[in-house]
Amino acid sequence: MYPHSGRGGPYRGDREEEYIGSRYLNQQHLRAPASGSFSSRATSSDRYYPPHRMEPPVDYKERDLEDRRSTENGEDNVSFANSMEKRKSLRKLLSRFADKTAMQGVGYISSAKYWYSRAIWVFLLLVAMGWMVFHLYYLISQFTDLPVQTKISLGFNNLQFPAVTLCSMNVVKFSELQTTSVAFQSLVALTQPSRFKPEDYIPGGGPPPPPQPPKDRKRKKRFVSEFDDLGNLTDYGDYYDDPSFRDDAFKDAKKDNLYEVENTFKNLYLAMPRGVRVKAGHQIQDMLLSCSFNGFKCFPVNFTLVNTPEYGNCFTIESGNFITKNPGPKTGLTLIFYTQNDEFLEGISQGYGMRLQIHEPGTFPMPDQEGIFLSSSFETHIGLRLTDITRITPPHRECNDGIEFKKVNKMQYSRSVCRIFCEQEQSLSQCGCYNHDYKEFFFFSNNTNKNRWCKTQQEIRCLATIMKEFGMQQRTCSCLNPCKEKKYSLFPSSRQWPTEAYSTILMQSLCEQFPAKCQRVVNMKTDPRSLALNFVKVTVYYEDLNYEEFVEEPEIATAQFASDVGGAVGLWIGLSVLAIFEVVQFFIELCAYGVHVWRYKQRKSKQIKKRKQRQNGYAIREEKDFANEKRYQESWNSYRHY
Repeated sequence: MYPHSGRGGPYRGDREEEYIGSRYLNQQHLRAPASGSFSSRATSSDRYYPPHRMEPPVDYKERDLEDRRSTENGEDNVSFANSMEKRKSLRKLLSRFADKTAMQGVGYISSAKYWYSRAIWVFLLLVAMGWMVFHLYYLISQFTDLPVQTKISLGFNNLQFPAVTLCSMNVVKFSELQTTSVAFQSLVALTQPSRFKPEDYIPGGGPPPPPQPPKDRKRKKRFVSEFDDLGNLTDYGDYYDDPSFRDDAFKDAKKDNLYEVENTFKNLYLAMPRGVRVKAGHQIQDMLLSCSFNGFKCFPVNFTLVNTPEYGNCFTIESGNFITKNPGPKTGLTLIFYTQNDEFLEGISQGYGMRLQIHEPGTFPMPDQEGIFLSSSFETHIGLRLTDITRITPPHRECNDGIEFKKVNKMQYSRSVCRIFCEQEQSLSQCGCYNHDYKEFFFFSNNTNKNRWCKTQQEIRCLATIMKEFGMQQRTCSCLNPCKEKKYSLFPSSRQWPTEAYSTILMQSLCEQFPAKCQRVVNMKTDPRSLALNFVKVTVYYEDLNYEEFVEEPEIATAQFASDVGGAVGLWIGLSVLAIFEVVQFFIELCAYGVHVWRYKQRKSKQIKKRKQRQNGYAIREEKDFANEKRYQESWNSYRHY
């Protein structure tokens, strides 16, 4: 028996083979035959044949440890035999997986009695796996596209009241006209209705007569200088006077006279210092007769002044304390204004009333773009409905949280304000100056170049080129939507106001607040219509504390994606989460088996190398022994000869 064989000795089939070990060879080479020759057949007998039908359990670690110990002890034949046994364990590994797994079809492949049955199941399994891969690719591609859906819901809560901005329809008071520039005064004089002929009031009529210089020599010199500048300022706002700046459809069209006057008026107005413009406009303390929110009084100090090119002085009222707890007009903001119609500039101001804009608190007002008109001699109720928008953040979509923008520009972010700053920054980099239409933006911002307005013809032409490129989408600004935004839907209604009796009450209130203007108002008492045209009343309120909430969220959540993947895998090959771990374990065992085979080949290579080294050592010793024996024979023969 061979104790190292494990089963009584090495087998080849069912027949025990003769085993000639290295010890026998070591003893054989010491015996020299009488003929003086040594046979080398003993080295070729150091061979054995591994077992082929043994199926040991799958215990790679224990077997590998035994092989290492055997190799260290020189038991090469035992290690080799055990390694060959492990090569047979792959079949057992596959068979065990097929019997235990919940994966559909694998068990039928393993237990099929006929080859065609096995081939059918293999084909079905491969087709199912192919469709599963396609299905998973579709799900993953959908998930990685990061689609977004908008969830609409109704909320109910106490609501923050919006900011309300109001502007007079008259830019400069007639009583303050003398504080303005000579060119501005001359333009106002030119637009007096008494100077126009009937055909001048027809759209497209002849141009207004040229301005007449004053008789005073100093004022005449100043007038000429300012009207020379007026030529530049007119081009400033009129980007398309040059045909190269016009669209093809308007290259041969004539400019509207009214547009020319309004444009020139605006440019002359903006050419004056801000202090002059503010002083020449209407003041909130001169116009506000009554202000209340939810029944509590508010005062002119609660308003913030903003000077605009189109409407002059505008006033914004907003407060964090303005919280609406109940809907309806009685809990809203109620304002009564005296519009000072006697201060309107005839020929410039074209109508009575006020301009109103309702916007998100903290945002810069732009009444010319987003406002509505309030008619004089009317009471206007404006019902509000809030829409709260929350946009999704990266990586799904891009939006601007406004934090950095507010830090740099000292105002709340909005797309319209962002675009204005973007356009002016490009104008600064290209032309070295800004468009003076946006003076007020830079007054409130933290911009250090707020006095670099375009003045020369070259600068104005450069600015016109940039504006044209923006209009033709050749230049763009990457202004994202704000991540959080509030929008207000307005539902106005109005009625004739005030009555003749109430006009008397308003007149008395006006005389108490503004005694200097009392006589002028009293003179209107005989004309109730003219008196009523001096008053505007507006009430802004929430119609309901319900609000719409638009929230962007991922269309495919992570949990939904995991559910879809599990459904696809279960649909095509019937795997659950635990069954997937069975497959994972199977692949781990296959990898372990592959590592074992690789180690086996490495050990086998080392064993063969050692065996060859031993055989070479034996051959060298045999040659030495043969040489010694030959010398001994020669010496013995020589001794016998003597």
